[in-house]
Amino acid sequence: MQPKASPYLRVFRFLRSCFAWDRPFLRNLLIISLPMMLQELLGASLHIIDGMMVSGLGDAAYSGIIQANRYTFAFNLFLFGATSGGAIFISQYWGARDISRMRQAMGIALGGALLVALVFMTGALLFPRQIISVFLRPGESFELSVAYLRIIAPGYVILATNAIYATALKAAEKTYIPMLAGVAGVLTNTAFNYMLIYGKLGFPALGVEGAAIATVLSSGVTLVINLGFAYGKRLPAGARPKELLCRDKAFLGKFLKTVAPVVANEGLWGLGTTMFSVFYGVMGDVSIAAIGVSNTINDLVWVCVFGVTNAAAILVGKTLGEGQKERAYLYAKRLLATGLAGGLVLGLILLTLRIPMVGLFTGLSQATRDKAQILIFIAGLGLCLRSFNCVNIVGVLRSGGDTLYSMLLDAGTMWLLSVPLVGLATLVFHWPIEIVFCLTYTDELVKLIIGIPRFASRKWIHVLTSAKEEEALGNA
Repeated sequence: MQPKASPYLRVFRFLRSCFAWDRPFLRNLLIISLPMMLQELLGASLHIIDGMMVSGLGDAAYSGIIQANRYTFAFNLFLFGATSGGAIFISQYWGARDISRMRQAMGIALGGALLVALVFMTGALLFPRQIISVFLRPGESFELSVAYLRIIAPGYVILATNAIYATALKAAEKTYIPMLAGVAGVLTNTAFNYMLIYGKLGFPALGVEGAAIATVLSSGVTLVINLGFAYGKRLPAGARPKELLCRDKAFLGKFLKTVAPVVANEGLWGLGTTMFSVFYGVMGDVSIAAIGVSNTINDLVWVCVFGVTNAAAILVGKTLGEGQKERAYLYAKRLLATGLAGGLVLGLILLTLRIPMVGLFTGLSQATRDKAQILIFIAGLGLCLRSFNCVNIVGVLRSGGDTLYSMLLDAGTMWLLSVPLVGLATLVFHWPIEIVFCLTYTDELVKLIIGIPRFASRKWIHVLTSAKEEEALGNA
């Protein structure tokens, strides 16, 4: 009988397994994550470009768009729930090379995404003033926000359709296609922003309405390119309408049971962040604009985190679909280590470059830019925590089918801790935005403390494509 290894030796072995990357893993990680990082970077750049162009119209216009996009952000989170929930099945069935089931999962996810889009679009078209009144008080920025929301609302259907097709393309390891579509979308958005916001090249100067039109047009271009590749090259994502239909009630039930917590998770998380925006809305245009600048710049460094998170979902999901539980666990450890180390490096970059990056927003007041620099400093300090938790919860636990636990861990900590604290800080104690922003990070430490033991327990590992797992889930 061998003596039990010391705790230090076990920690050393664990860390060695996290960072001892073999060539197949590194190759898969780079092939999958780099195009997605570039796509996320393009998306973040689009927001940067939008922000810089609209900021030239002043604090009121910029604040109006920021708060209108809070509603779009809530929509995107529900949409992300439908797409990432669907990706659990799409990735695992791709790993099992069961294209028929993969397309059925894609069809169910598409139906859910379109339902979400129609609900949010209807709300924005029928009740725009009531929606914006949640985020802003009456005034110039309020009216501009209402005008912007009315125009971008029909684009929600385009975004929903594109999200599902892009997810299927990524899950089938064709990540370069959504990347190319993203490039075209950014170029389209930039060109039409230039022409429609300020009235260039013979176009009318439409201000914030021009920015909204440019956003919808760019979404349409992105969708057309993804569809063109999916069907033109006859890829797994290029499903015929009848292949998207699922008549198997047992499979539909299993899908909904697994994915519903993901949608609820993103919805509750989105509602929580929306509550943050409501609290920010009582603090004036300067604070709102500072939060907007901070979030826009933070998005630039988050592209790497999302790249690793999406790679984790695809790699772990595909490997589980192949029936290789031990390899999936090993890949997950390496990806968590990558998320933590990457968060530390990216946080340092954010701290170093915050001043010149905020300086790009020349149309905003100096008070807004000063506050934005402080908020970015805080975000840089907390990035490693959020990076690790994002990879663990969204990339690893979910891809293994542990969706209910992930929901309780992610959304539960936010609503039990961060939301009440931020509400008290703004509505009762009237603390400054800098302290309020710090309180939005209070749930991250709890997620870390609870999330690590859950990962180590391996209770999150479910091979959804196996007959045994299907029977277990069906009887649960």
